[in-house]
Amino acid sequence: MFIIMLIIILAVGFAVQYFLGMIQIRNFTKNYTELRQNGKVVIGRKPSIFQSGTLVLMQIDQRNRIEKVRYMQGVTVFSKVKKLNGLAGKRVDKLDTEDLEKFNRLLKNAILDGKRTFNIIQSGGEVEKIPSPMMKAVNRVNSMLNNKGGKANG
Repeated sequence: MFIIMLIIILAVGFAVQYFLGMIQIRNFTKNYTELRQNGKVVIGRKPSIFQSGTLVLMQIDQRNRIEKVRYMQGVTVFSKVKKLNGLAGKRVDKLDTEDLEKFNRLLKNAILDGKRTFNIIQSGGEVEKIPSPMMKAVNRVNSMLNNKGGKANG
């Protein structure tokens, strides 16, 4: 009886998380679409498991100047997209750490990721996928196991 109740509780928890995640994605999509209707949008990402994950949307004009910035930052599915002031008028490809002093570390990293992504796309390159935090952990464990195995064999 305990196992059945545990399975039901886990299933309900999963369903609630899925539903709230869909609401969060809908909020992001609405904001992205709104910005995209007015120009190009640069996206910066800083995923994380134990810290706040951060996502930045920067709307730019024809001269690569930032017009509007919105961001989503948080650990839970309750995070929503918010407006960010302080970058309007700056060129996205010329952003540096001095322009970002008043923002928290995770937000700075997401903005700089957006700048890096923009520069890669502008030069004709392709942006590599950022592995999820869980995949980073799996890769770390695999590399530790491979290094131990290599030392034993070598």
